[in-house]
Amino acid sequence: MVFLLDSKSKERKKPIKKRDLERYLKINHEDKWEFYQSLKELEKEEILAVSKRNRISLKNDNVVVGKFYYNPKGYGFIVSSNDKKDVYFISNTHIQHALHEDVVIATILPNVEDSKKEADIQVIIQRQFDKVIGTYIANESFGFVIPDNSKVNMDIYIPQGSTLGANSYDKVICKIVKYPERDRNPEGEIVEVLGLRFERGVDLLSVIKGHNLRDEFPIKVLNQVEKLSDDISEEEIAIRRDLRKETIFTIDGEDSKDLDDAVSIEKLENGHYRLGVHIADVSHYVKENSKVDKEALERGTSVYLVDTVLPMLPFKLSNHLCSLNPNSDKLTLSVSMEISEKGFVVSHEIFESIIRSKAKLHYNEVTAFLKGENPAFEEKHADLTESLRLMEELALILMKKRDDRGNIDFDFPEAKIILNEEGEVENVKKYDRGISNQIIEEFMIVCNETVAETFVKNNMPFMYRTHDNPREEKIKDFNDFIQLHGYKLEDVEKVEPKHLQGILKEVKGKKEEKAVNLILLQSMQQARYYSVCKGHFGLATKFYCHFTSPIRRYPDLQIHRIIKEYLHGVLTEQRVEQLNEIVEQNAKVCSRKERTAQKAEEELYDMKKVDFMRNKIGEEFEGVITGIMGSGFTVTLDNTIEGFVGIHSLKDDEYEFIRSEHSFVGKQTGKRISLGDSLKISVEKVKTESKEIMFKVIQFSE
Repeated sequence: MVFLLDSKSKERKKPIKKRDLERYLKINHEDKWEFYQSLKELEKEEILAVSKRNRISLKNDNVVVGKFYYNPKGYGFIVSSNDKKDVYFISNTHIQHALHEDVVIATILPNVEDSKKEADIQVIIQRQFDKVIGTYIANESFGFVIPDNSKVNMDIYIPQGSTLGANSYDKVICKIVKYPERDRNPEGEIVEVLGLRFERGVDLLSVIKGHNLRDEFPIKVLNQVEKLSDDISEEEIAIRRDLRKETIFTIDGEDSKDLDDAVSIEKLENGHYRLGVHIADVSHYVKENSKVDKEALERGTSVYLVDTVLPMLPFKLSNHLCSLNPNSDKLTLSVSMEISEKGFVVSHEIFESIIRSKAKLHYNEVTAFLKGENPAFEEKHADLTESLRLMEELALILMKKRDDRGNIDFDFPEAKIILNEEGEVENVKKYDRGISNQIIEEFMIVCNETVAETFVKNNMPFMYRTHDNPREEKIKDFNDFIQLHGYKLEDVEKVEPKHLQGILKEVKGKKEEKAVNLILLQSMQQARYYSVCKGHFGLATKFYCHFTSPIRRYPDLQIHRIIKEYLHGVLTEQRVEQLNEIVEQNAKVCSRKERTAQKAEEELYDMKKVDFMRNKIGEEFEGVITGIMGSGFTVTLDNTIEGFVGIHSLKDDEYEFIRSEHSFVGKQTGKRISLGDSLKISVEKVKTESKEIMFKVIQFSE
């Protein structure tokens, strides 16, 4: 109903009942008084008109209703509730007392710059959160909580008697009892003390609590799982294709225990390859609407928090019954694909199967073997070496095919956090991706494409993985940036993946490579789950889904059920209609849960990186500028750690920020500081509470 209040809505003059707005916003009983006071305030300011029948509508055309997003640098944005592409900049002086993700009403300001729409927040009509995780600091007569989330733009005042016995530097959960007004910070009370800030496991616990992650399974769910039998009946085996004598095995990380996928390969007489991708049949054990299934959907995905996993499924399922452990009979859903020497799938089958994995191989040992650096592996797994060489051969063909069609590969390094026995960060380094990682990645991609295309053509209810085309205005900004470096997109209105891939190839190995990659990445939209197949822009494919990880992703489990019902011929018209509704709803849930998991994983990684750098004050590192804003620039080190350099810390000149060029230019010397520049820095300061690392420039590279 919020869109009816938006001045951009075609239906904005249609009045709405206050109660309907209250219900839509899910206003809590204790917040009702403040909500109705806000409406009265809006009426007094002549933003709202109230009819005799107590219905409200906008009186002023020059307002926007939407969600406010705060940036830790001191400003924010409002995304219109009517049109998510309609975004307004909120300067520090126009934030008023709004907090991150509050629903607000703001007046639209006259344009100062052609490209920037600005607004001034007038009233908060819905608060987003009532609890904050942070670090407690005690003073003589009061205390305050510094929020872990840097987007919560105010410290929380804690009066005497509301501390729950917390000591300074304890990590706590704080409930907000009074929201900010004018010059007054929010007031809160501590409801839980998690432990001392640097105590082992406290950072993990704060992330779990802060993102409302589920770290324990309900007893009813565990009881249901315990009743599942380890035995596979002869009747079940009889209705499946028996692949237990085939050369099938898994390749995963050394720490992996939830093994979703196994692979097999053979070379056919016609020169083609027969690739088998065999995925754990989780749907055999987790039935629709069971207690386990509902819990799995509530989680949506497994969450990987450095050395801790919050699994989507209980241990007995994720690590035992479903996991494709070696030398053990396992139920699977298999996709057998005949692939040509050019990488095209010329035929395929999808069927229920039973396998017995011959080995659990690790990425590092397989990569070393394929590079000729692991003779011991060849002796130990002589029966697998021919398959592995064929897999490398096919993976290179598939990579070339994807590259030919325009696949966009940024190849930004991931971080690997290494902990010692005490749980302290011993090292942070880049995660090495070898040929074995690429083999599995290529096989999973071609499998996901094949499954998705099959069900698009069969016109069945399904859940697809969609990556929408980048927005036109983002591509225009990207094109403006690359023109500064001598490159150009021919048609920004009809950009294809191949066009963008061509730019990335042109800049390969040049100074501006990282900058161009970064700006293009920022231009991309976020991949999501949908009930309609819209294609995957980044992979340059018309068809894509997630089929290969049902132990750790709910969308995969969802489509496994549909595939099996299709294979068994039990998809009635009524069931198809029901599945269409289920898939549409679950796609939204899974997209939301995925984003929450990503944020939690990133936050803990950031905490660990900050913890690692606490003892590196004064040490020097090489880095690259990967972000530029008015107040300074971000430098990324080779180990993936990021830090910030304030522009005023540079004393050799006074620098002017050129936003359109993503650069600073010295007013006296004309010296230019740009994205992609290499430099040497030293670690100047580490702010644990705000998770900030401050660098000092030692020298720019020539």
